[in-house]
Amino acid sequence: MRIPVAVAGAAYDVVIAEDFGGLGAAMAAGRDSGRCVVVTNPVVGPLHAAALLHELRGAGWQPEVVELPDGEANKTLETWQALVQGILALRIDRHTPVVALGGGVTGDIAGFAAATALRGLPLVQVPTTLLAMVDSSVGGKTGVNAPQGKNLVGAFHQPALVWAALTTLRTLPDDELRCGFGEVVKHAVLQGEDALAACEALAPALVRRDASALARVVADSVRTKAAVVAEDPLENGRRAVLNLGHTLGHALEAVCGYGTLRHGEAVAIGLLGVTRYAAARGWLDTPDLPDRLLALSLALGLPTRVPAGVEPGALAAAVGFDKKRARGMLRLVVPSAPGRVDLRSIPVEEVPLLVQALLSDP
Repeated sequence: MRIPVAVAGAAYDVVIAEDFGGLGAAMAAGRDSGRCVVVTNPVVGPLHAAALLHELRGAGWQPEVVELPDGEANKTLETWQALVQGILALRIDRHTPVVALGGGVTGDIAGFAAATALRGLPLVQVPTTLLAMVDSSVGGKTGVNAPQGKNLVGAFHQPALVWAALTTLRTLPDDELRCGFGEVVKHAVLQGEDALAACEALAPALVRRDASALARVVADSVRTKAAVVAEDPLENGRRAVLNLGHTLGHALEAVCGYGTLRHGEAVAIGLLGVTRYAAARGWLDTPDLPDRLLALSLALGLPTRVPAGVEPGALAAAVGFDKKRARGMLRLVVPSAPGRVDLRSIPVEEVPLLVQALLSDP
């Protein structure tokens, strides 16, 4: 299945496939095969690198492998710098593709390296987690974390191709699969009532790893994100709706320590919190939305509470620093109903009320 992402000047396809078969030929379309750099990590590499390298070599590519440390805690400027140096040490040229084999952390760091090495190398995203398939591999956002917050250093660099091989999901631990469900739910809320109802109906099958259910939500999420990215590739306007649940989610990740709470889990908690906040402010046209999201999160095994020991003041400080802040106002994506979200500016002084909604018991 091919889903086009029609970004001006950088249109590409997201291919949802059973395995890696055909990836090498797709990479070579419109260019000569030659050297490429495969960036992976010590968890994903032993599981999937051999099959990927076999596919690439069969299509005439000459891959070199560079390994990153695994995990959100390693999504740092130091890791990015080491990767750029490793890529440059291979004496590549500006036509050498970087192939990111792994989850969102690997894709974000490898994408940032591709954006900056030699002022820009072709990028192929090969996501191996549900979270990366439905979110981070599509849209061209790349970057690393800083002590002040998540993804504060990076660049927009659209991939030349995204290849989602569903067979890689079979090796995911249960907690990593659940992590992807957080973004699936977010995309369903953005898409509308039909998508949210379908997600609710598919929840038991998704937990069982039913292949057709997983393929359905990957395709639906990619279409939702692709449509938004096509309208606003640099996040100057509409694309901000994709941050639904992220302002609170990013704050949670920062306060808990990167890698302690997975991104999709933090987004799920953040989505619940901002929906409760919208209800308290009278902005919801569908009053049952918080209860529906709570039930869906529980059905998918997602966390619904802030981890014990998190201080409200620390959360408020992290939210107040969020990179979506401007001129003393916090730009917050707020749902009013499935398929309808608003970008609202709230005073930073109101952040404690937002945090209280996040901390309230389900």
